[in-house]
Amino acid sequence: MKNKQKILDNYLKNSKGFIELHLKNVWSLHKAAFIIFFILLTNFTYGQGVDIGQFAIWKAKDGQLRSFEEGYKQHLNWHKDNGDKWGWYGWFIISGPRYGQFVDATFGHAWADFDNAVKPLDDMADNKLHVFPFADVQIIFKVAGIPEASSANTLGMKTKFIKLVTLTVDDMEQSLKMSEKLKDYYSSKQIKFYKTYKVVDGGNINQMILMLGFDNWEDYAKSEDLNKKIAEFEQILKIDTIRSIVSETMIYRPDLSFFPN
Repeated sequence: MKNKQKILDNYLKNSKGFIELHLKNVWSLHKAAFIIFFILLTNFTYGQGVDIGQFAIWKAKDGQLRSFEEGYKQHLNWHKDNGDKWGWYGWFIISGPRYGQFVDATFGHAWADFDNAVKPLDDMADNKLHVFPFADVQIIFKVAGIPEASSANTLGMKTKFIKLVTLTVDDMEQSLKMSEKLKDYYSSKQIKFYKTYKVVDGGNINQMILMLGFDNWEDYAKSEDLNKKIAEFEQILKIDTIRSIVSETMIYRPDLSFFPN
């Protein structure tokens, strides 16, 4: 009888240790899962605020286009020499109401980045020296990227052509849902990239901007049905929010762009 009791006591003791070890392992797994979830959630939440972009649109003065280009190149060298970490894209608009105007833009920023731009007073002084004598700023405005309605490929912005589409809308949230469907549709057509931005400062905040990238005019033809697809997806979503659509085409100028890396 004593032997049976001893065996039972040992069994209970070992079982207790096993149960405690099992519970400890389960807690460790849950703790690890929680940490991973928190990191992912933090990254996702942070990611919602780190795609602020800024556009500046310039119009060269009569007879000063070549001087503007040379002056702008000198200004980009100022950014390089002063250790600017921002990337700057340069395009010329080759179709639409702003034909011939130059667009410079920077993307992927948090709002706080604009509090820490590289030497803003010196930047302005260099602009006044090398750029302002040859061109006038038409508008400067900021946009917020919408990741759900954008493809992940950011290198596509260096494609030869970008279709720049400005939509004036009544309901931004509904319009963004429509743009999500457009993104899925054009991604299935294997375009280089599709980006959606909403204007948040410096312009009409009831506007959203679509950017579609193409390497050549043959690929560009994939966007020919844009107006039709917008109407189709509005009908599918049972919404009526798009009030105007303006399409322009930009051509990329790598010699008028700057990237620190």
